[in-house]
Amino acid sequence: MAPLRGAPPLSAGTGPPPTDGLEMRLGRAGKGFAFLMSGTVAAQVISLLALPLLSRLYAPADFGVFSFVLAVTAVLAPIAGLRLETAAMLPHDTTGVRAIVRACMTSILLFSCGTVVVIEVIRALGGIDDEVDFPYLGVWVGGLVLLTALFSLMSQLALRDHHYQSVATRTLLQSSGTAVSQLGLGLVLRNAGGLLLGHAVGRAIGIIPLWRETRQYFGAVGADARRNVWREYWRFPAVFTPSALLNALGTQAPVIFVVAWFGVDAGGQVGMAERIVGLPLVLVGAAAGQVLEAEVAKRLREGAQGLRSIYWRVSAMLGGLAAIAALGFGILGGWIIPILLGAQWQDAGTAVQIMAMAAGIRLVGSPLSKFILLYQRSLANTVLDLIRVMLVGGAFAATMLLQLSLFPALWLIYSALAFTYLITWVYGLVLTGHAPEELRLSQPRA
Repeated sequence: MAPLRGAPPLSAGTGPPPTDGLEMRLGRAGKGFAFLMSGTVAAQVISLLALPLLSRLYAPADFGVFSFVLAVTAVLAPIAGLRLETAAMLPHDTTGVRAIVRACMTSILLFSCGTVVVIEVIRALGGIDDEVDFPYLGVWVGGLVLLTALFSLMSQLALRDHHYQSVATRTLLQSSGTAVSQLGLGLVLRNAGGLLLGHAVGRAIGIIPLWRETRQYFGAVGADARRNVWREYWRFPAVFTPSALLNALGTQAPVIFVVAWFGVDAGGQVGMAERIVGLPLVLVGAAAGQVLEAEVAKRLREGAQGLRSIYWRVSAMLGGLAAIAALGFGILGGWIIPILLGAQWQDAGTAVQIMAMAAGIRLVGSPLSKFILLYQRSLANTVLDLIRVMLVGGAFAATMLLQLSLFPALWLIYSALAFTYLITWVYGLVLTGHAPEELRLSQPRA
C-alpha cells in the first residue's frame, strides 16, 4: 500500500504538534461537534414530531416501498462518486481539491443517468416484482442517487474547511423540508410517491447552504491536475469504492431482503423500526464521525501522533450513549412504539427491541470506522466489509432454508450485524496504536 497521500514528509526528529496547537484543534473539534449536534438534534426533533402523523397518513406498505427505494439508493449513492469525496479531504491546495471535485462530479452524473437506464430496462423486461414496482422507479432511484451523492460531496467539502455551522444548517433545512413536504403530499397522494417526493425535496433544500460555502471548489482545472487525481488517489475508486459497495450492502440488505422475502408490509415495519433505532446514530454518530474525519485528516496531514487516546475518549463517550439507547429500545420499544405510531405498527415495536443491541454497537463502531479510511488501510477495510456481507448473507440463507418467520429472522440478521461492528471497532483500536510515520515506513510504495 502506498503512503498516506497529502501528508508532509516526516523526519526522524518530527514530534507531536505543540500543546497550544493541539488544544486549539481540540477546541475547534468540540465546537464543531456542538454545531453539528445542535443542527442534528433540531432536525431529529422535527422528524420525531412528524413521525406519528406520517405513520397515520401512510400505510406500512407505503413505507415498505419507500424503505426499499431508500435502501437501494443507499447502496448505490456511496459508489456514484467513486469515493473521491473522501479524497477531497486530503490535498493541501485548492487546485488539487478542484480536480478531485471535477472527477467526482463527472462520475456522479454518469452513474445517476446509468442507474435510470438500467432500472427502467429491468422493469421493461419484467425483472422487478410487482409488489415493489412503482411508476418511473428508475427515475426515482437515479434522481435520489444524484441528490444524495451531491449532498455527500458538498458536506465533505464544507467539513474540510470546518464550516460546521453550514453543515448543521443543511441538516436542519433538509429535515424540515422533508417533513413538511411528506406531510403536505400525504394529504393529497397517500401513497409511497408522497414519501419519495418529500424526501427528494428535503434533500435538495439541504444542498443550498452547502453550495454557498463550497462553490469555490467547483472551478475549472488544467489537464495535468485532472490526471494527477487518478495517479495520487487511485485507491479511492479502485479499492475503497468496491469496499463502500460491500459496506452499504451489509447495512442496507436487511430491508431489501425483508421486502423481497416477507413482502412490503413487513418491509414497512422493519423500515420504520430501523428509522427509529437509527436516531442515536443520526443524532450523535454522524456528527461525531464527520468531526472525527475532518480533525483526524488534518492531524494525519501534519504527521501528528497520539490518535489512540482520541480513539479511546470517543469510544467511551459513544459507548455510554450507546448503552442508554440500547437499553431504552430493548425495554420500552415494544410498548411505546404502537402508542406513538398507531396500533398498525405493533410489529415495528417488536423489531425495535430486536435491533437494540446491534444499534448500540453500531453507534460506537460506525463513526470510528473513519480511521480506517483515513489511514487508507484498503485491504483491511475490504476484508471487514466482506465479513459483514458474508455473515448477513448467511443469515439470509438460514432464514430461507429454515423457513424462519419474521422475528427469528431479524434476531439472526441483526446479531450478525452487531458482531461485524464489534470486529470493526477492535481493528480500529489496533490501527491507532501505530504512529503515522510507522504506517508510512511499513507500507511498500506502489
